[in-house]
Amino acid sequence: MREPDLSSYLVVLSRAQEAGNVGAACRAMKTMGLSRLALAACPGYDEEQVRSMAVHAFDLYESALRFPDLGSALAEASLAAGFTRRRGERRKSFSVSVADFAARLAGRPASGTVALVFGNERTGLTDEELSLCSLAVHIPSSEAFPSLNLAQAVQIACYELRSAALGGRDGSAEPASRSLVDESVARMGAELRSLGFFKIAGGRRLEDFLRDTAERAAYTPGELDYLEAIFSKAAGLARKAAGLASRAPGAGGEGSASG
Repeated sequence: MREPDLSSYLVVLSRAQEAGNVGAACRAMKTMGLSRLALAACPGYDEEQVRSMAVHAFDLYESALRFPDLGSALAEASLAAGFTRRRGERRKSFSVSVADFAARLAGRPASGTVALVFGNERTGLTDEELSLCSLAVHIPSSEAFPSLNLAQAVQIACYELRSAALGGRDGSAEPASRSLVDESVARMGAELRSLGFFKIAGGRRLEDFLRDTAERAAYTPGELDYLEAIFSKAAGLARKAAGLASRAPGAGGEGSASG
């Protein structure tokens, strides 16, 4: 699976307070293939705490850009998305879901920096911070407890962006094409015909069944080969059994004893 190019994305943490959250955000980013981090108006952190949560993603923290405020962090961005669950009179008039946001960006040219902006753990993005963003993005969550941990929100956002960039190519097995299925089913049908399995003009219905079943099950080429090998082995065993039966004593005139 080819790694998608996510280099245009910049995760911006504004006023993040907890060292552990920053480290966990670094880990969340790196697992999804994002590597650019900016810290805006953030305090100094205990680097050992950052490292303990970042694990092998501490390099993202080390290379992070640091800015005195959010405005300067977004100065070079061509698009800034503020992640927030709160609505209000002085906030954005609408918000898009993170899945819709990622889908829209999947077809966007890679040039220019897209900033993903996350606010403070306790208050999120303020009205002023959100006003600096081009649009508001929300992560659909339960009304019973809608608040997400900062690093969890970063993880979800990065996952959606990666999934959209992959376009469904997530490393899972690729199903066999219709042409491969048809060729394999035809060979299986031929094996059954050679054994006299079908009545006169029969067989088409079973072949359609095998094709439909293989496609609904999304057989990979390897799985299709294995299924065909089972049919071939079974046909070979049937021929062998028939041959042994024809040579058995009493099977036919030549082998029978006469008085």
